[in-house]
This record gives sequence, C-alpha cells and structure tokens, in this order.
Amino acid sequence: MELRQLEYFIQICKSGSFTKAKEELGVTQPTLSQQIRVLEDEYNIQLFDRVSRGVEVTEAGKILLNKGNAIMDLLEVARNEIYGRNNKSRETISIGCCPAELEYLAPYFMRFHQKYPNILLKIIDAEDTENKVLEQSVDIGITAYPISDASVISNHLYRQEMALLIHSEHPLADKSSIPFRSLKQMKSIMFREQNKSLIEMYCLSCGFTLKSIIETSSTSVLIHWVRRRLGAALIPTSLLESLRGDDSLRIVKLEGHIPCWDISLVYLNSVTMRSSARIFIQEMDSYVREVEVNLSCSGN
Repeated sequence: MELRQLEYFIQICKSGSFTKAKEELGVTQPTLSQQIRVLEDEYNIQLFDRVSRGVEVTEAGKILLNKGNAIMDLLEVARNEIYGRNNKSRETISIGCCPAELEYLAPYFMRFHQKYPNILLKIIDAEDTENKVLEQSVDIGITAYPISDASVISNHLYRQEMALLIHSEHPLADKSSIPFRSLKQMKSIMFREQNKSLIEMYCLSCGFTLKSIIETSSTSVLIHWVRRRLGAALIPTSLLESLRGDDSLRIVKLEGHIPCWDISLVYLNSVTMRSSARIFIQEMDSYVREVEVNLSCSGN
C-alpha cells in the first residue's frame, strides 16, 4: 500500500463519493478508481458498497479507515516535530554595534554566517550599547564606550586609532602626517557622534577645544561631506583603508598624542547565555586575533 492510496481512500470516506473526492484531490475519476482497485486487490477485500447517493464504507473499510487516520495523525506529529526542530536550530542573535565599526566588522559577520548558516545575525546600529544590553533589547553589544554597570561583562577586542580624512585640495593635503595639536588651527571639522566625547577629551588634554560644524552617525554621509569640501573628519583608521584609491581624498596620520578608542564586546552577566551567543563570542575573539596576526605579518 502506498501513502497516496491511503490518502485517496480516506478522502473518499470523508466525501461519501468518488465524484466529490476527485474534486478535493484534484485527480481524475479513472485515476481514483484505479488506485482504490489496487488497494482492494492488495488486501483482497471490498472497501466500499455502491449506494444511490454515492458509496458507503464496508466493515473492512472501517477498520482500514480507523488505522489509516491513526497513521496520518502520526505523520502530522512527525512533521510538526521536524518543523519545530528546524525552527529551533535557526536561532537569532541580536548584535548592537556602534556604527563606526560596522564596516570594519562586516567581513567577520559574513564569515560567521557562512560557517553557521542556521544562526541569524540581527545587526542593530547602537550608540547606547550598554543600555541596550541592560534592557536585553540586544543579546551582545560591540562598543567603544567604557562599561559602568557591574552586571555587564566587557571583553576587549581591539584598539582603533584615529586619522584625519580631508579633501585632496585641503591645505594639508600634501602632508603625510601632522601633530595632533595642528588640529587647533582648523576652522571646520566633522565629528562622528559616538567618538565626539573621545576627541574632545584628547583636545582638552592638549589645551584646546574644537567645535564641529556638522555631526552624523553615518559613515557614508561623513565621507560624502568631506568629498564636498565641507570639512575634515577624524575617523578610525580601519575605515580609511578602503578609501586609499579615492583621488578626491587624502589621509593624514596624526603624530604624538593620537586619539584612539578601545572596542569591546559586552553582554549581561546575569543572563544564561544561549549556545549560539557563546559561539559568536568565541568566533569573534578568534577572528580579531587572526586579523591582528595578519596585520603584524604584513607590517601594518
């Protein structure tokens, strides 16, 4: 007996006629009749009695109907369990990441997805990463800000230095590097919102202040404004590497007192961590160490 034959038989019992059953099943009546004959020949029994209004199930047919329904119920349970297992295996990890690091970490996110296709990464731009972790609106945070709450664990990942991005016609365009104090002479400079406080702190330690004329949390917008000659921008060096082939831009390194920030991976200490989140943290640490080794070998 084939499962298809059992399905045909059960539908005829429900419909009370071959005509109605063929419409429900989407098959022709000759096909339906032929499959039922095969089923009856296999058991050497008659499953239906012909009556004026259609068909009636014989006593032998009632036995097959009862057992057949039980078989179909078990198959449905199996389908639900398999579906539930598949859904469970595809977990989602929400990552709150400071926008300046998204481009730098994009290759890692892609590599993680390729290695663990059943773990979905939900990446969220987040300036207030610590609060989002505390509120449990994200599972893991990646931030440059120091952590103040003792319930949040912070694992240091890497350090980012700042460099100056300017237009190719900027007065400093012919310089490969300048002292950080030289920024005091600039009339306009754009700060990314999340590193503004860091830069202000460095400026104050050098005895001067800078005021931004424009602020944005978008890397692409910031670079666009530099291309439009609206000012210079202090941004992490990792973002500058991809811009070296752009003839409209120049990268000027800073000497001496160089602003830098430490990027950390943070998560709640009080929450039982899912295995998928634990895997992400381990893979993240491994990736960062690998990048550091590659940079050392290349001499950068």
